[in-house]
Amino acid sequence: MARAVSTTSKRDLRRYESALTLRGFSPIAGVDEAGRGACAGPLVVAAVVLGDDLAQVNDSKALTPRRREALFDTIMSQATAVSVVVVEPAEVDELGVHHADLEGMRRAIARLSVVPQYALTDGYPIKGLPIPSLAV
Repeated sequence: MARAVSTTSKRDLRRYESALTLRGFSPIAGVDEAGRGACAGPLVVAAVVLGDDLAQVNDSKALTPRRREALFDTIMSQATAVSVVVVEPAEVDELGVHHADLEGMRRAIARLSVVPQYALTDGYPIKGLPIPSLAV
C-alpha cells in the first residue's frame, strides 16, 4: 500500500490529489457519503473523478449550501466520472451503519466509468479495495 501523503491542511483535499498526482497516481477518485447520521432512510455514497477544469471544487463541508447546489450541475456535467450508490435502510440495519458506509464506498468506486489508481475517502480507510486509498 502507498505511504500517507502529507499536506499542510487536512481539509485542503486538492492538495492531497496534487501530491498523489506528483507521485504518479492518476486518475484519483474522491468518495463521500450522506445520510450516515440519519435515523431512517438510505445511505447515499458518491465517488467522483474530477477533471482539471474543476479545480475550484474541494471539500463540500467547507462550502455554503448555495455554493454546493451551484456546483452540482457543473460536477455532473464536467467530471471525468461520477458514481452514486444508494444503500437501502434494510442493508444498513443488517450491516450496521459503519460497514454499510464502507460497502457503499467500495461499490461507488467499482462502478466508476474509469478505473482510478487511488481513492481519497471521507474519514475511514476502506479494506478490500483493488487500489490504494487514504482516509482524509
